[in-house]
Parts: sequence; C-alpha cells; structure tokens
Amino acid sequence: MVVALLGITYTHSRMNEEVLALTEINKKRIDRLDQLWVLVVDAEASALSFLLMRNDLYLEPYRSSVSRLEPLMAVMHFDIPAGSEDHEDLLILKRLVDAKFQHLGEMLSKGRAPVIISDEYGEMGKQLMDEIRVRLAVLKARREKAHKTLETSFLDRADNIQYVGYALGVASLLLIISLFLVQQRQVALRARVHNLLKTENSRLEAMVLSRTRELSNLASHLTTARETERQHIARELHDQMGSWLTAAKMDASWLRRSLGAQVGDDIQERMLRLIESIGSTITLTRRLVDDLQPPLLEGLGLVEALRALCEQFRIDMPVEMSFSENHLDLPQAQSLALYRIAQESLNNVRKYSNASLVKLQLRVEGGDVVLSIQDNGVGFDTGNRRVHGHGIAGMKHRTQMFNGSLALRSEPGKGTHIEVRMPVGFA
Repeated sequence: MVVALLGITYTHSRMNEEVLALTEINKKRIDRLDQLWVLVVDAEASALSFLLMRNDLYLEPYRSSVSRLEPLMAVMHFDIPAGSEDHEDLLILKRLVDAKFQHLGEMLSKGRAPVIISDEYGEMGKQLMDEIRVRLAVLKARREKAHKTLETSFLDRADNIQYVGYALGVASLLLIISLFLVQQRQVALRARVHNLLKTENSRLEAMVLSRTRELSNLASHLTTARETERQHIARELHDQMGSWLTAAKMDASWLRRSLGAQVGDDIQERMLRLIESIGSTITLTRRLVDDLQPPLLEGLGLVEALRALCEQFRIDMPVEMSFSENHLDLPQAQSLALYRIAQESLNNVRKYSNASLVKLQLRVEGGDVVLSIQDNGVGFDTGNRRVHGHGIAGMKHRTQMFNGSLALRSEPGKGTHIEVRMPVGFA
C-alpha cells in the first residue's frame, strides 16, 4: 500500500507536469493566433496611415508585419500539422492573409486609399478582414475548447486518483492499526510463553537439582559403603586369612623338618613348593590388604602413602614426585579420596597410556590442595565420552564430594594431565 501511495503520488506529479506543459503549449498557440491578427491589423492600419499622411514613417509597422508573417505562419503550420482537425482551416486562413497582404500591397503601389477612391477595393479589404477574423475566432475557439477538455480530463483523473489515494491511505491506516494490534498480541503471547517457559524451566531445574542431589548422595553413599566394605575385607584378609595362611606355612615347615629323611626327595620337593606357595599367597594377601586399606595413610599421612604408591609404580615406569613442603593436615576421608584418585590415575597410565614418564605433584595453593598427575603417553580425545570409562567418573565424583574440581586435559599423541583441586580441610 505504501508503494501504491508513492506510485499514485508520482503519477499525480507527472500528470501535473504534463498538464502544465500542454497548457503552456496551448497558450502559446492561442497567443500566435492573436499575434497573427495583430500583424494583419497593424499592417492595414500602417498602410492606411501612409496613404493618408504620405509619410514613410507610417510604413514601418507594415514592413515589420510583412517580415514577421512568414516565420509566424511556419510555426503555426507546426502547431497544426497536416492531418489534424484544424489544418484545413489553417490553410484557408493562410490564403486569406496572403490575399489581404497582396491587397494592401496593391493599395500601396497605386498610392490610393481604397475607401475613398475605389469602393471595390474597400469592400474587398473589409471582406478579407471579416473572413480572417472569423477563421481566427474558429481556430481560437477550438484551441480553447481543447484546452478546456484537457483541463476537465485532468481534473477528473485527479479526482479519481485522489479518491484512490484516500482509500489507500485509509486502508494503510487500518493495516497499521491491525499490525499494531497483532504485534501487541504477539508481545503479550511471547510474554506469556516466556513466563510459562520460565516457570517450567524453574520446575525442571529444581527437579534436576533434586535428582542430581539424590544421585550425588547415592554415589557418596556407595563410595562410602565401598570404602567401608574394603576396610571390612581388608580386616578379614589380615586377621583371618593372614593368620590361617601363616599357621599353614608354619605347619608345613614343621612337617618338612619332622619327616626329615623318612620321606623321599620328591615329597621333600613338594613340601618345599607348598611352603613357597603359601608364602606367595601371604605376600599377595598383604598387597591386597594394602590396596584395600593403605596402612601408611592412617599412620604417616597422605604424602608418605603417595610416596609408597609411586615407589611401587616405579617397577613399571619412572615417576617424578613433587610434594609440598607445608604440612598437610587433611581429614582422613579427604586424604583417602586424594589417594584413590592418584591410585586410579596411575592404574590408567599403566594400562592405557604407553608412557615413558609420569609426574605426580601434591601442593598447596592458597586454601586449596592440588593433586596433579601428568604423563607423556598416547593421550586421547576428551570429547569422546566412550573412552572416559567409569574410572574418570569416579574420580570426578570423589572430587565433588569435597567441593572440588577436576580438570582433564589430553590430546592424541600429547599425553594426559589430570589436576584435582579441593579446599583444604573440607569435610
């Protein structure tokens, strides 16, 4: 509608320009008809004045009219071209004007005024003037009528365009009002949807938070239960199986010594292998007990427990250790969590990294204790969740239990770096 209004405005402006141009042209054409009549009248008055006064000064208007007549008639032929409605009248007018000027020329050549000397010439002059006047009046009337018709047509078209403009303007106004109302409804609808989404998001967030808290509590309970179970199994292995295996070894050694030479060498050899097997089982049991419940962790603290863990790991590959000089006074549960994270990390390095060097660092920064394990192994894509396994998830959960954070950085071919940060003494 706006484009239509602009088009109508442009059309109306062009029509105004066209009408003004045509009006100017018609006005000039009508003026040229008047100019022709003035030339004829001036020429006749000049000729009569010369005949009466016998003074060449009175012939100047006549000569000027004769010189201007031909150019004026040429322009009038251009105004009224051949084939137009008024062209025949223009030709008749030209013959009359030529006859009039020929008559005036004969009057001047004879030097006599036709009104006084010759009634024949005087009557002819008047008749020519009357004919010229009539033809000019007819042409002028037609020009004025055409101009009036053009004005009427223009006014009618202008009225129609004006009515169309009014209609488009009203329609545009109604459209703008409709769009405004629709926009207001959309704004209200968006606000309502936003409120609904906000309420629903809040409800879902609360639900997710509740479920996350439940899962976290469940995971914490399972972790605690697993540690409790480990302690129980460690005690059972140490107190029951350890004592039984020790007793069995002592009995086997006594039997071997007591039988002595009474049995053959093959039995002696089997008894010796039995004693060695029981000793290996005792050693394995002690190592299992140490893995289930690190003895150094309760007795000497986290640093010594980690040192012993790294010394045991050095059997497979080199380990660079770096521990904080500050005394770490951590709760038992927090120390156990850090020890388990280091243990799980070193096990992953042994199994998957194919590394040649491992760096373990325990330091204090501000109010946080930071555990860092870094290797130069094959690394992996951290965006691939399938390679993370449950070990990393367990380490993250142990970290979150103490309000900490775990950062995992790794790229294929560039090794792996795990950094755990916990507030010191958080329980």
